[in-house]
Amino acid sequence: MILQIENDVQAERMIVEVKAAEAEMNRLCGVCDMQIEFYQNQKLLYQQQYEDGTDYERKLLGEYCRLQASKTTKTLTKHTLPSGTLKWLKRAPSVVKNDDELLDWLRTHAKAYVKSEVVEKPAWGELKKTLIENGDHYEYATEEGEVIPVQGVVLESRDDEFVIE
Repeated sequence: MILQIENDVQAERMIVEVKAAEAEMNRLCGVCDMQIEFYQNQKLLYQQQYEDGTDYERKLLGEYCRLQASKTTKTLTKHTLPSGTLKWLKRAPSVVKNDDELLDWLRTHAKAYVKSEVVEKPAWGELKKTLIENGDHYEYATEEGEVIPVQGVVLESRDDEFVIE
């Protein structure tokens, strides 16, 4: 091991050694990257094979769970067996808001739920607590008791989620 470079020949040899070490490192990292890509593709393949290979069985188990449910609540249908638990989880609809349309509606019908900042935007957290869900939309009860549909918000239904635990 050289402790000090004394001339150009030694410096040149070290440059060659460093470049060779860098080339070897790049080669090995390239091999690792190719292996990572290979295993990521294999993982996706295994996941797809599982989905394709068990789709029919999972559908049958889901139907069986709905028919034989040992417990049904507002958010859950479940059937327990020795090998696992079949569950249908009822999911809330996803809320799709159009803030501009909702703001226009709020300015007319429920000004208290408009946050006055530099930019006006709906006070969604507080407003949502007062709304009535009705199918694919919300309704709002005014102080006078009038129930009117809310504009700027759509409820998109989502399929229930089936889980085997």
